[in-house]
Amino acid sequence: MRGESEKKQAVVLIHGVGEQVPMDTLRGFVQTIWTDDDSLRREKVPQKVWSKPDDASKNYELRRLTTAEDRNRRRTDFFEFYWADLMTGTRWSHIVAWARVLLFRSPRRIPGKLLPIWLGLVILGLLIGAGAIAHAFHWDPGPAWLGPILGVVGSAVWLLFGGFLIATAGDAARYLHVAPSNIKSRRKIRDAGIELLTALHEEGIYDRIIVVGHSLGSVIGYDILTHLWARYYNLHYPAASKESGFALREAELLAASKEPHGDFVTAFQTAARNLHDEQSVAGNPWLVTDFVTLGSPLAHASVLLARDDDELKAKRDEREFPTCPPVLESVEKLDRFSYKSNGAWVLHHAAVFGVTRWTNLYFPVRRILWGDIIGGPLQPSFGRGIRDIPVETKERGGFLAHTLYWSVPQGVGSKDVPPHIARLREAVGICE
Repeated sequence: MRGESEKKQAVVLIHGVGEQVPMDTLRGFVQTIWTDDDSLRREKVPQKVWSKPDDASKNYELRRLTTAEDRNRRRTDFFEFYWADLMTGTRWSHIVAWARVLLFRSPRRIPGKLLPIWLGLVILGLLIGAGAIAHAFHWDPGPAWLGPILGVVGSAVWLLFGGFLIATAGDAARYLHVAPSNIKSRRKIRDAGIELLTALHEEGIYDRIIVVGHSLGSVIGYDILTHLWARYYNLHYPAASKESGFALREAELLAASKEPHGDFVTAFQTAARNLHDEQSVAGNPWLVTDFVTLGSPLAHASVLLARDDDELKAKRDEREFPTCPPVLESVEKLDRFSYKSNGAWVLHHAAVFGVTRWTNLYFPVRRILWGDIIGGPLQPSFGRGIRDIPVETKERGGFLAHTLYWSVPQGVGSKDVPPHIARLREAVGICE
């Protein structure tokens, strides 16, 4: 077995909304990605996992799960970026403030696929408002027995649904709504994520990091990578080889191409991995090779991160929101996402997805409740270099599938791998 000083790879899982219990999400993920995947097994080596202290996160509730050697004689450390404890004290006022921003806008600013949902929420809001007004003015519902029944039913719905809404929608409301009352929590979450990834970069035992974000965790992961890359993009050896840059030019030519190149995503992901290796040779310490998003709300970025499609496009063009491929500009009469510094070509501050491949899995929506209404394809919002993978699951018939991305239906054997699990394993790529 390898010693701790030899190179390994790290997988960082970022959980979604709700009152998560530390390590529960990670253990289920590791079970599916590693323990139950016999294709990773090295002959005569048990498919074991050890729970070891997690010094990188500085959270004593967390552990790193270390695997045995896989078929490539490589070991993997799994980490959970746990942020739920940094998002406490949510009140109804946070949700109402976010809902006001989302709902009080022109229907023309709502994407067509979201318009029915938006209309439904507006109608629901009007009904709730009408009920509140009727209560305030002591409206008589009719028969004497009807009032107490409505009161009991209303209280039951509030107890069951109200707490759930605060625990789930509350997280999204506070992280996605850029309001003064939310800034501190947003900063704490991003700081903790950046601190974790920085520690893994500096630990010296990893040569590859894979970041996986589920639900709101994918938005958090996107933000963390955006801000962390801004600290790494211009780090190179003082005398970086002037002969390097072939992989960069290949990636830039692909990004600038107007004509279809067959499977563009595969070509660009190959170019991005080659560029990652080339940057490493030139001294850039960036280790994140892959970003995998599952059920990502980023599919609705024009509503959640901007006022409309025009504002989202403007923020992409201004490099506030990194894209895949990165935004290009004309440099020495060529379209590039790099610039020359001390004789070497350096990727710009929003080119993180020029060296980090982005793969996105989602359950397509059917009749609103089947599939995953939260997720969706990301290419339309963040670029044609993203590999969007629509998947399906037979568990619950796909009903409310948002939490089923690494869930295996009961009774399914290790040899009968569901398609969505196979696609997830390919995206993470433990034995790449």
